[in-house]
Amino acid sequence: MIRRLCWAGALAFGLLATSIPTAHAATVSPSTWAPKFCGAIEKYQTTISDAQDEMDTALEGVTNLTEGRAQIVSFLGEMVTAAKTAKRAIERAGNPSSPNGAKIEAQFVKALDASADIFTDAKAKAAEISTKSPTAFAKQGKQVGVDLTNAGEKLSSGFSGIGKLDKGKKLEAAVRAAPECEFLT
Repeated sequence: MIRRLCWAGALAFGLLATSIPTAHAATVSPSTWAPKFCGAIEKYQTTISDAQDEMDTALEGVTNLTEGRAQIVSFLGEMVTAAKTAKRAIERAGNPSSPNGAKIEAQFVKALDASADIFTDAKAKAAEISTKSPTAFAKQGKQVGVDLTNAGEKLSSGFSGIGKLDKGKKLEAAVRAAPECEFLT
């Protein structure tokens, strides 16, 4: 069940791999925009990874199912916050002055909103996981993971064409050139 919840990290990486966004603020050059974008995304990924590690450690020896459920709910709450924080940072980064920059930004912001919604829904379902028996806990926890995976796959497929919007690949080149973006390449 816990490994199914690891989908969160996969979703974040999948969103990154299929999209290069912009923002709603002033228009900036791709080389100015890329480090800000990458900083926001790296923080998002780190938050997801750190929270997942903390949850895995906390749940390894858990015998109190109520405590285990609370850990899962807390983890998913952190993912909601991380998605919303990343969205705000991307919006503040500015709109890159490249073809389709606004469209790319809109798609990425939409993806972050959708991921926050997915985590919110999963958090609500996780809060209802039965703590009456380990079997019920595992079954319902696994279903939360399956729901997250299914939603993530749907979300990822919906954004797989974003890279095509980067005409001339100016944003891609800026991301590849920025030292702050090394983790993406």
